[in-house]
Amino acid sequence: MEGLDLLKQEWKKQDASLPKYKSNDLYKMLLEKSSSIVKWIFYISIIEFVFWIGLSVIIAIFDKDNMMTKPEFQVFNWISNIIFYGVIIFFMVKFYINYKRINTDDSIKGLMRNIIHTRRTVKHYVWFNLIFFALSFCVVSVLMYTHNEFGTTPEGVSPYLLLFVLIATLIVILGILILFYRLVYGILTRRLKKNYKELKTMEI
Repeated sequence: MEGLDLLKQEWKKQDASLPKYKSNDLYKMLLEKSSSIVKWIFYISIIEFVFWIGLSVIIAIFDKDNMMTKPEFQVFNWISNIIFYGVIIFFMVKFYINYKRINTDDSIKGLMRNIIHTRRTVKHYVWFNLIFFALSFCVVSVLMYTHNEFGTTPEGVSPYLLLFVLIATLIVILGILILFYRLVYGILTRRLKKNYKELKTMEI
C-alpha cells in the first residue's frame, strides 16, 4: 500500500486533538505528488514539440517531389506552422506556469484551484491538437487533389472511393492520436483528479 494511503488511514483514525499535524502531512504529500504530475505534463509537451519538429524535418528531407515547396502548398505550410508551433509554445508556457503555481501553493483551496486549472489546460491542448490535425489533413487532401498530386487515378475508380479512403485514413490517424493522449495525458490528469478528491475530503 502506498505511503499516501497509509497516511490517509492514520489521519482518519487520529484523535480530535491532533488534526492539524496529520492534515499538514497529508497536504504536503498531495502537493508533492501534484507538482510531480504537472512537471511531467510539461516535460511530455516538450518531447511532443520536438517530435513534431523532427517529423517535419524528416518529411522535408525525404520529399523527393518537393511538394511542400510548391507555391500552392508553401503558403499553407508557412501559415499552418506558425499557428501550430505558436499555439504549442503557448500551451508549454502555460504548463510551466501551472507547475510553478502549484509549487508555491500554501493552502488546500489554492492547490485544488490549480489542479482544476491544469486539467482544463490539458483538455484544451488535446482538443487543439486533434482539431488542428483534422483541419490540416482536409486542407492538404484538397490541395493535393486539385493540383493532381495524387497522380493518375486508375480508370474506373470513383472519386467517392477516394473520398472514402481519405476519411478512413483520417479516422484511423485521429484514433491513434486520441489513444496516445488518453494513455499519456489521460493517466496524468486522472491522477490529478484523484488528488483533488483527496484534498476535497480534507477541506470538508
